Amino acid sequence: MTIEAAQIQRVLSPELRDLLTLSVQQVLPSTNAYLLQQPMRDQQWSVVVAQQQTQGRGQRDHQFVSPIGGLYLSLLMPVRDPACFNAFQQTAAAGVALAETIQALLHYEVQLKWVNDVYNRRQKLAGILTEGYLDVTGRLSGVVVGVGLNFASTIETEHIGNLRALVVAQQVTINQFSAQYLNRLYTLLQLPALELTRRYQRWTPLVGRKLQSIAGQPVKGLSVSALKPDGTLILSNQQIVRIGQRVRFAD
Repeated sequence: MTIEAAQIQRVLSPELRDLLTLSVQQVLPSTNAYLLQQPMRDQQWSVVVAQQQTQGRGQRDHQFVSPIGGLYLSLLMPVRDPACFNAFQQTAAAGVALAETIQALLHYEVQLKWVNDVYNRRQKLAGILTEGYLDVTGRLSGVVVGVGLNFASTIETEHIGNLRALVVAQQVTINQFSAQYLNRLYTLLQLPALELTRRYQRWTPLVGRKLQSIAGQPVKGLSVSALKPDGTLILSNQQIVRIGQRVRFAD
């Protein structure tokens, strides 16, 4: 299964086709790292797609296992107003776009795990990594949103799953999936923050979930009351849990 730029371009919406520059690299150390080293194109998106990463990264610089047969796609887009930038919205849009594309093309139901993972039951299918792009002065001028999906790889453990059987059964190519994901991502990023947050919550029913621990410390009697557009959780005692704090749910 080979990634082909022309096949991806063919399925992209006309508006998106004009907006982005697409690069296909069958193997890269890291698709995010690749784009972080590229020059920013004014008001343009840059996208790179690969089937394997040799130095894939996850949150907190953890290793992200990225065998051949996966889909590793990163997008670099400009940030117009750094003061108002909301990284959660980019992460949420990527998660929803992945979930919706999996459902539409593979007829498979998944869930989003706050903040940046895609699961089916207890098996992780994909991860999302959002990173700031700094210009030569150190100013935030863009954002890179990378997704790593176990698309047609054979990796499978108790906690890691893949979509290989569904991909074969539905005859979905990596090019079709990549294009449809990008189309959905573009549409979602046009939504107001509140609407995108609501769309995100359809795939991760957080409100009402009970917590077991926060930052490794056990808690009792606390549940989620709300998810804010910046990704923070409001708990039943009005405590705020921010992105980056480790949370374990009771269920």
